[in-house]
Amino acid sequence: MTDARSSTRDTRSEILEVAAELFGDRGYDATSLREIAERLGITKAALYYHFRSKDDILRALVEPMSRVLTELVERLEAAHDVSEWADALSWTIGMMFENIAFLRLVERNRYFLRQLYQTFNELEDHVELRGRVEAAVHAAASSIEEEIRMFAALGAVTAFDDWAPTLLAEGPPDVIQRELRASVRAILGS
Repeated sequence: MTDARSSTRDTRSEILEVAAELFGDRGYDATSLREIAERLGITKAALYYHFRSKDDILRALVEPMSRVLTELVERLEAAHDVSEWADALSWTIGMMFENIAFLRLVERNRYFLRQLYQTFNELEDHVELRGRVEAAVHAAASSIEEEIRMFAALGAVTAFDDWAPTLLAEGPPDVIQRELRASVRAILGS
């Protein structure tokens, strides 16, 4: 006997999947709610049941990355030294590949990135997160030299998808992760 819940359509997830595809292909601004609904074979009213606006869809697409960023900050705050800082950044490298579809979406559409940044600032207090990271670095570092290396390693990992999107999307994940982790350890001197 089939469980009724397993056969029920997960419309919310389908909306997000189609929206991510259309935002990536056509652009956030050029995609309408009507097009998303038509693609799914549902009415706009059914779409509005799940999302009141296109911005709400964008927020839902951003939410998983917001959680990853929050967990990264928590891991950095818990790090007591450079070695634990390297472990937190190693975790971040793994998260990049767990969220590769999102990173590809951002890469394909720079306008979407601007919208994403505005939405992110609404979802999280970016200034607070930056302050928490600064405090975590200061608490874990034993010298100003270590603080510099810790910020440099964080920058290397968090900017990789921006500077090397094709490599991230098309390169062998095991090689990329191995080399990013080795780069972090080299920057940190650990």
